[in-house]
Amino acid sequence: MTRTGRAIALTVLIVMLLGAGSARADDLTVRARVDRTIASLNDQVTLTIEVQGTMRQVGTPKLPPLDADFSVYSAGSSTNMSWGSGAMSSSRTWTYRLIPKRAGSFTIGSAEVEFGGDVYSTEPIEIEIVEGEAPRTPSRREERPSSGVESAGNDVFITTSVDRKRAYVGEQVTLSFKFYRAVELWEQPRYQAPELTGFWVVDIPDHEEYYETVDGIRYVVIEIKTAVFGTSAGTATVGPASLSYRERTAPVTFFSRGGPVRTLSTEPIEIEVVQVPSEGRPAEFAGAVGDYSFAATLESGTVDQWKPVTLTMSVAGNGNVRTIPDPELPDLPEFRIYESGTSTDTSTNNGVVSGRKTYEYVLVPLTAGPKNIPSISLSFFDPGRETYRTVASPDLSLAVLPAEESNAGPELPARAAIARLGRDIRYIHEPATIRAAGAPVHARPAYLLLQLIPLAALAAAVGVRRRRDRFAGEEGLERFVRAPARARRELAAARKGLAAGDAGAVCSSVSRAVVDFIGDRLKVGARGMTLPELAGLLRSVGADESTIERVKSLLSHCDLGRFAGDSGTVESEGLLREAEECLRELERLSAKRRRR
Repeated sequence: MTRTGRAIALTVLIVMLLGAGSARADDLTVRARVDRTIASLNDQVTLTIEVQGTMRQVGTPKLPPLDADFSVYSAGSSTNMSWGSGAMSSSRTWTYRLIPKRAGSFTIGSAEVEFGGDVYSTEPIEIEIVEGEAPRTPSRREERPSSGVESAGNDVFITTSVDRKRAYVGEQVTLSFKFYRAVELWEQPRYQAPELTGFWVVDIPDHEEYYETVDGIRYVVIEIKTAVFGTSAGTATVGPASLSYRERTAPVTFFSRGGPVRTLSTEPIEIEVVQVPSEGRPAEFAGAVGDYSFAATLESGTVDQWKPVTLTMSVAGNGNVRTIPDPELPDLPEFRIYESGTSTDTSTNNGVVSGRKTYEYVLVPLTAGPKNIPSISLSFFDPGRETYRTVASPDLSLAVLPAEESNAGPELPARAAIARLGRDIRYIHEPATIRAAGAPVHARPAYLLLQLIPLAALAAAVGVRRRRDRFAGEEGLERFVRAPARARRELAAARKGLAAGDAGAVCSSVSRAVVDFIGDRLKVGARGMTLPELAGLLRSVGADESTIERVKSLLSHCDLGRFAGDSGTVESEGLLREAEECLRELERLSAKRRRR
């Protein structure tokens, strides 16, 4: 290769690596699969872990504990890179051989991969090891009757459907995405889930794969189901889902991956979300929808005075348990009550979302003697029966024994002293390096830096183009990315209003900063929403009640200053500080939601 050819090749390689270095952790996909789910003691199971979406260094996967059930041997790793349509894509796989030690049903737990400071986990895999010969089936796909869709003669097509188009607020609607193909594809297609604004979303992990004959053509069907729950009454829209795939119409070469890339989209679906009926609604109903049981227990029936005892309440059943409000405790004047925490476990069974939500409270008895904790109840609307139901726990008895010192309260631990760090040692400057006069131009650092300017400019242009393409290809992404800058501009306007003594301007700017930030990050039009609607929106994306109440209180004060003619009573500086704290809480909520 000539010197010019080597220079061009080096330039292309550097640009490719620079483009690959801009991959985001958000694009990383980690999957695990096995070559069989049923094997005999004489077989071996091949476990493959695949990482897609980055060219940067990814640590070796951390396998779950397997030594008790399998002998594990590494079978090496491989890396695949491709460049097409102005973007770099890559994947790396690790292969392991698992030799079973005993028969039974086993779960291969989640493998973990660390990248960019985050840890990504694979889904667990269920396998069965049998004695003797394992059944050999050429395909695990079953044949299902036609669902009535039309293929229009296409080899590949997609559909979306829902099991109902009218549902109560908080009632599950199952969204089904189906990918039909009658031909082989060059590579794994890319699925873009629909926009689900106005819904609380729960993924159903059990994807199904089967055969279906449509218009006389036999298709392989992959079905992905998602459970959605309407958060407020009105018409909610399931946005279009899309799928991109590469046709198998041309031979694979070094510069070509096969055929052209095709993108399919589905039509949006409107769902009428109705409010639960007012007739027969219990006074203690707080918004729970589903079919639940309720229990309350004490960890002990006897406790010493001033000693804590834990009260545990649990709600379990079918429905979105994450949105169930906290049960209201009865009046307990003879106890000090401390909230200990809440835990939630969710699962799906045959496409139905269920779970358990547990509440713990620490009760400290103030006096000795027998105590009674009255029955605690939970009211909910059962959409299957279309009626309200109330479930309650029995009364709980607690014997409180006198303390040794009856007048002594609980001791508070002393505050730990905070040690002050010492000063750092001052930096000692090293003498400058002496260079001989008249050094060659090519040996000077400035000359070498100048050679990097064209590459840096090219890399910057590629980055700007990719960013522009991302904004154009995903609706609402630009609003999402620029939400913090927009909020900072509004807060800067609020500070100007504070300096001018204009409390009304402070209230307006603070309200816009918070409401627009919520709308931009959730990709909805939040302006014009009422406080209950905003609270429902935040609750649907996992915000805790303290954050929701904080936002509602802040916006209520802003409305008071703007519309009630009472801006003179608004403490503008405190309002501005509270807005900054609320925005930080919302940013943490957004970051947590993206990691999910």
